[in-house]
Amino acid sequence: MRYTEIDLQINDIMWFGIDMDGFIFTCTTAGTANVPEFVCMSKEQTELLADFFMEKLETTTEEILETPYIDNALINDAIILSKKGLFVFDAVPDDLAHEGDYIRISSPQTPIQFTKLPDEIQNLLRGHIVSVDVAKEKYIRIEHAYG
Repeated sequence: MRYTEIDLQINDIMWFGIDMDGFIFTCTTAGTANVPEFVCMSKEQTELLADFFMEKLETTTEEILETPYIDNALINDAIILSKKGLFVFDAVPDDLAHEGDYIRISSPQTPIQFTKLPDEIQNLLRGHIVSVDVAKEKYIRIEHAYG
């Protein structure tokens, strides 16, 4: 089932992508941030990826928290995911200069590469490549599926 424009406005969706260096990152929308077409195409795929990264992927490293986002409501999930090698971004709160963008709230000390994931997860993520460098960029801008 597809995420509709209304779904995006009323749900806080956690979605996953691959940056241009093959690092895995996740973004949480807070009902306000831009969402790419590959996320909107399948709720089931988005939920399956969230389940894999939150529940099944093993912890391999330590997290690096970005100040001042230590008080972010998602900080516990961010810590879990960064300890598994993912960069974690959240919707930018109340900043007109970055409206619709994401801000990094945590990073892994040792990032996981796309090629180190199980084949079935790699197959789901193949179309999730985004032209960003999550290790260097504090903010990332995503083209919105619904313009």
